Amino acid sequence: MLIDSNRISAILESLESTDEQFKASIDKIIKFGLEIANNSEDFKDELDCYDDFICHVYIKDLDFNIWVNHNQGQLSYNTNYYEKHPNDKKIIHFIMRKEILKKIFYQKVYASEAYMKGFIEIEGTLADAMIIKNVLGYFFKLLRYLIIN
Repeated sequence: MLIDSNRISAILESLESTDEQFKASIDKIIKFGLEIANNSEDFKDELDCYDDFICHVYIKDLDFNIWVNHNQGQLSYNTNYYEKHPNDKKIIHFIMRKEILKKIFYQKVYASEAYMKGFIEIEGTLADAMIIKNVLGYFFKLLRYLIIN
């Protein structure tokens, strides 16, 4: 898979913008991330280790929702106010401010570190949060590998 590091840099730089542009930038980042995840056999193998789940990120100062759905080895997302889901599906909610999400994308702080410092609220079990931590960590590792190679 060919990854243009300039494309990644341009997307990350666009996070330093108005709230509406920030939301559009998040959309680009997630689409790009899902393109990587859904086309990487290694990442799919990592996802196969986990039951289906939904990761909800609520950016409270923007009143903005991000729903990432893991279903049978594939990831999808939307930014709806509410996500329909089966009652038996794991859902983990992360509530944070825009600045914290930016720091996570810039990899200036790990999500787990932000949680421990009280910058992220979690609704769900800590075991489910660890799944998201592992998947997110693997994603950033894959992204760094693709940029370097």
